[in-house]
Amino acid sequence: MRLKYALLFAACAVLFFAGCDNGRSARKSSTDHKKPLSWGQSHRIFTYADNKAWDYGQLEIKKSLERQFFTTTNEILFTVERHEISNIHTYYKFANLLFLCDVSSEQSVSKYVKEIIPEQAAMIGDSLPATMVAAKDLWARDQRVIFILGKDLEQLLLYTFENLNLIFDIYKKAEIERIEDVVYKLGLNEKEIDYEKEHYPWYMDLPSQYTVFKRDDALNFVSYLCRVKKYPDRFLSVYWEPMEDNKVSKEWLYQKRLEIGEKYYSGDTLLIEDVRQENAEFLGYNAYKLSGRWQNMTSFTGGTFACWGFYDEEQKTAYMIDNAVYFPEGEKLRALIGLEIISNTFKAIDKK
Repeated sequence: MRLKYALLFAACAVLFFAGCDNGRSARKSSTDHKKPLSWGQSHRIFTYADNKAWDYGQLEIKKSLERQFFTTTNEILFTVERHEISNIHTYYKFANLLFLCDVSSEQSVSKYVKEIIPEQAAMIGDSLPATMVAAKDLWARDQRVIFILGKDLEQLLLYTFENLNLIFDIYKKAEIERIEDVVYKLGLNEKEIDYEKEHYPWYMDLPSQYTVFKRDDALNFVSYLCRVKKYPDRFLSVYWEPMEDNKVSKEWLYQKRLEIGEKYYSGDTLLIEDVRQENAEFLGYNAYKLSGRWQNMTSFTGGTFACWGFYDEEQKTAYMIDNAVYFPEGEKLRALIGLEIISNTFKAIDKK
């Protein structure tokens, strides 16, 4: 049965997602520029559901779509808000919309969805009891609209609950694309990228607003800072170390992060109970990841960070890429995501 769901979703998605590019050129938005820009507030998911669907479904939907990410506190990427369909004209151009439709119902939300996508609604029945249609830029640019349809309330809720991870991933992917557009809106720091290519065994697509914070070429370390008033301070650093045999481990990464914090960040440190350690994949490398909270006992400050350690077999070089955010005034999650977007442009250079 799930296969049938997936097939219809794929068929519908082709229409809405055609033209997307997964390469680095994705910085150039693939949205429909003939449409007005969405009204923003992309941290909100405007949700429309009839009373019974909402009463039975809201707890599971919120638990999944409002999932928490640990920075210095537990932050959420999205909040789920139910709105009345009678006010759709007020909200239809916001960034994220979610509709739940019981095809057998004539309640206001279900009736509205059947009028908006009648062909998909007509396909719902015994052979296809539920499906999802994910629309990009339906009413505005940089918008994601998801319709979930079930032949009755039970099938609607069952399908919704089974696919909450997919629903979250659709909204998250769209949010990452929006953050990427902001990160690279002003272009690249071409001068520093050229310096990296000439002096380092690696380079990355550094945005123009990132400048050198600390450079220690003799000890294979560089740190960049993006500082904009009223926004989080964002630090991105790279450390590399010639290593004949791969000795990168969680312990190696943790110790290197402590050393870097002490030497270059005025004594920043980590407490093991504030740090999550895990195996990870990073740009095709088998990597280790640390994430959580950093703090400075001298200045009584702190923030959030994520770093990756990995080994390049061809270069015989170990790397640590570190992302750190300082912003006591507010949320840090989107700043951390922006740093990871930049980090994911890392490329090792073969200088043989």
